[in-house]
Amino acid sequence: MSRKRIAMALAAAALLALPACGQYDGVHDDFVEAGGENPGLGGEDGTGADGTDSSGDGSGGGTGGETDDGGGGGGGGGGNDNGNAGNGDTTGVTDSTITIGIHAPLTGAAPLRQDSFETGKDLYWQYGNGGQPVEIFGRTVETVFADDQYRPSTARQVCQTMAEEQKAFALIGAGGTDQIQACAQYAASEDVPYLSTGVTETGMGSLDTYFAASMTYHQQTPMLAEYIKNELGVTDPSRVAAVVTNTPNFDDAVEGFTDAFGDVDVFRPDKNERGSSAAGNLCTGTVGNYDAVFVLTSPTFYLEMAAASGCRPQFVGVGVSMGLDQVASTGCSAASSTEGARFFNPTPAFADAGEYDPDFLAAVDAAGIEADDVTWMMWGQSKVLHQMLEKAGENLDRGAFLDAVAGSSFSTGVFPDLNYKNGPFGATQVSVLRNVCDGGGHYETDFAFVDGF
Repeated sequence: MSRKRIAMALAAAALLALPACGQYDGVHDDFVEAGGENPGLGGEDGTGADGTDSSGDGSGGGTGGETDDGGGGGGGGGGNDNGNAGNGDTTGVTDSTITIGIHAPLTGAAPLRQDSFETGKDLYWQYGNGGQPVEIFGRTVETVFADDQYRPSTARQVCQTMAEEQKAFALIGAGGTDQIQACAQYAASEDVPYLSTGVTETGMGSLDTYFAASMTYHQQTPMLAEYIKNELGVTDPSRVAAVVTNTPNFDDAVEGFTDAFGDVDVFRPDKNERGSSAAGNLCTGTVGNYDAVFVLTSPTFYLEMAAASGCRPQFVGVGVSMGLDQVASTGCSAASSTEGARFFNPTPAFADAGEYDPDFLAAVDAAGIEADDVTWMMWGQSKVLHQMLEKAGENLDRGAFLDAVAGSSFSTGVFPDLNYKNGPFGATQVSVLRNVCDGGGHYETDFAFVDGF
């Protein structure tokens, strides 16, 4: 009943770092002041498949989904019909409530407002039913939140605490590739359902309790190669570079990109390098060495690299972290160094949220909060979890939930459509966001929920 997939990891590419073009004054300090010294939603180093500790990279959390077909044998418990019988583990479930645990790199985890998760984690559950609390077979959802401090070992610890002491029925990783990997592996060892956005596939594909709610990096990078060729018109591999942090958890992204595009130049900076050190690879003075640059690093590294690159290359990327408006506004403040950058994202841009789900803005007004893109993504995450819980049926236990989600399809209009018939990596769509510097800097939606270019 396990859903098995062999995850492959390539050897890390050699570090290539030439002298920088010169950093734009203040970009590092400005971003640190905004909270970006240890960007928990970035791409900065991590762990191997065993989840051993070092500072993580990142991406945001979330899922999407309206069910449209039946459940089928998945992990965690015995087979059942639409999740109405499972393994009997009802941890976190009472007659009136369901408890969900969420972890994220809040401490130093720029570019996020410190209250983004606190305001976002309950918005849907408290106001998603026409301004009233959401109920699932007579139960409301309560959330507990933990700061994983941008460390995989801490993520595992707080996930264990939420599951075993705070009695969370399921766990959600809201940011950080290496933290997500560590918690997912803990959750699988205890048969606890675990959801996150798609990050690395290393050490994840064989986990019986894990579901990715957006495309993994390995899935996205061939589509990114297609986007660069067909939308940006760059077809010569010699005019394309990839700048990817040197962590094993990003090896599958490099593999996917180079397999799809060809012999591009790949730079693997160390996690402790400053982004300005990579700018010399991209520019000769103000002359660009490349027409497109794929970036998978921490936001801090990317912003420093962009500010120090006098040739202003076309930046593109995958994942979640670069699509945050704080990244766009910080880049725009540094001589518009990130103007026109395009990044794949699970959701359309926050600026366009009302177009894709007007109920979100109505809930924000009802709650009287200041929303942002993290709030928007957590709204989508909660919508899919709602539908997954409904799919599991009234007699909810962990086995019923896992069996109901495995083999089912979900669609919310906020996150990508999901289909778990063939395993835990069920997304096939991305949205494409474009960095616009008008009005201080933000992202707008170029494409929503596309599966190719």
